[in-house]
Amino acid sequence: MTDAGRFHVDPAISILAAGMPSLSPDDFQALCHLRVVHRFIGRGRSLLSAGEPFQRLRIIVKGWAMHSRRHHDRRQILDLMLAGDVIGLETDGQHLPLTDVEALTPCEVGEIDLKSLHRIALRSPGIAGGLTRIVAKQLARAEDQILRLGQMTAYERVCHVLLDIHDRQRAAGIDGKPVDFPVTQTVLAALLGLSVVHVNRQVMRLREEGLIVLTRQQLVLCAPERMASIAGIRPLDRGGSSTLAVAAE
Repeated sequence: MTDAGRFHVDPAISILAAGMPSLSPDDFQALCHLRVVHRFIGRGRSLLSAGEPFQRLRIIVKGWAMHSRRHHDRRQILDLMLAGDVIGLETDGQHLPLTDVEALTPCEVGEIDLKSLHRIALRSPGIAGGLTRIVAKQLARAEDQILRLGQMTAYERVCHVLLDIHDRQRAAGIDGKPVDFPVTQTVLAALLGLSVVHVNRQVMRLREEGLIVLTRQQLVLCAPERMASIAGIRPLDRGGSSTLAVAAE
């Protein structure tokens, strides 16, 4: 990849390129020439709405969002989206989004015109392959959520999601032992398919066992390897940005 230190690279482009490890210097230059528009989205505002046409890929530069889907008047949270995540690649056959994305905290997003991105991807196997890789990681995260809801106990689910959030932030380059955690237990319960009371019990248990220190805004994992063992995660699966597979017995 071309040395990005020679010129200013938009942070949204840096995030996008980080998910495309096979880029050539020319591919990277092509990405850097894409126009990026930065927007600031307030807490509770929509970043993407299911079924509504959209023209721009959105990259979260700062902040947290939640990825959800509605069934009648009920909503299932599918995933938490952090800085470094990409919004707008998962669509139906008519290129319409399948899910909603809502800001959990104030967010800064970088927007890139989808037609311009697709145009350069047609000329670049590295960029096309990189976009496919990003989508594959998103699908792997969806599989993790299915596994969490279908096969894990409440205790395992909470261990799994806290470890996931911790590892994803570390993989994104966040230093220091505490990581951000601006998530209410109500949101965590909706993500994990549990009641708020049940989530609270599991969090209290993890605290009492000395495995976590959790406040309203920060999370510290005191024994991440033990938590990985509880959730059935092999060390080699702790890549931090996508899949956290359950170890085979």
